[in-house]
Amino acid sequence: MKLKLSTLLLGVVVNTTLIASPQNQITPSVTVVKVPYISRETNHVDYVHKLMELALDKTKAEFGDYRIQYHDTETLPERQLRGLEEGEQVSVTFSHAKAKWDNAAIRVPFPLAKGLGSYRFFFTLPKHLPSLEKVDSLDDFYQFIFGQGLGWSTASILEDHQFRVEYSSRYVGLFIMLESERFDLLMRGAFEILGEEQHLKTEHPSITYSPDIAMLTLLPMYFYVSDTQPELAIRLERGLKIAFESGEFDELFTLYFQDAVQFVNSPTLRSFWIDNRNVSAEQFYEIKPYLLPELIEKIEPNIQPKL
Repeated sequence: MKLKLSTLLLGVVVNTTLIASPQNQITPSVTVVKVPYISRETNHVDYVHKLMELALDKTKAEFGDYRIQYHDTETLPERQLRGLEEGEQVSVTFSHAKAKWDNAAIRVPFPLAKGLGSYRFFFTLPKHLPSLEKVDSLDDFYQFIFGQGLGWSTASILEDHQFRVEYSSRYVGLFIMLESERFDLLMRGAFEILGEEQHLKTEHPSITYSPDIAMLTLLPMYFYVSDTQPELAIRLERGLKIAFESGEFDELFTLYFQDAVQFVNSPTLRSFWIDNRNVSAEQFYEIKPYLLPELIEKIEPNIQPKL
């Protein structure tokens, strides 16, 4: 991460003091927020947009009004990153944790979905389902080939552990590749798999999944903000924490993800830990207060700092 939010905060405090002083009666300018378009057959994109608007609303008194410009054409992850670095077309986007992104943009240290994406399920074909349901350790997954999108955060996790990975530059192409047996498993989060399941029933009816087998890792979802708008990063962090304290964050989360939380808390689910080297123990403790409590119990023993 190029800029630390703690450093940025000091600058914002000083700036706010200047604006508030009698001799500096300056009307705050409108914050323009440019957001890339991401097409998914799930509701989590809409959730993130609603959460962003909530955070911006909660900070109007301090930071002034805002205007969001939503793009209307699909932007792939790597292009989103370039947009953040340039700062002209993209102000903020969201992603599960990526070390590469931490070095190119400002990560807002608040887990947007309480770490719910840390559970990773798998779409597959019926022929692979018996083998998947017999998995009894992480090593048993090496028999499969995994499908991933270019630039996805989960791709680096699989690569770091030497799993075989096939890539597609197009989200919809992954389901076609799975049906064509280009790979065996397509890794998805709980809210993704539940949303996409409805789409697949009509478009790709041969694709199925097991609700009882998953990998488990620490995979928080963050806002990433362009270095050209550091005050926006401060504003989003403050707004998210205000919404969390007021209970509005939990209300929005429950509205969108109640089914997914029940899904990952199924008593029949067996999950197998896989280390995510994109996320440090320091990051875990930074966001721990905002994670699902039942997730903390499973993750914390696996990420204790090594002595």
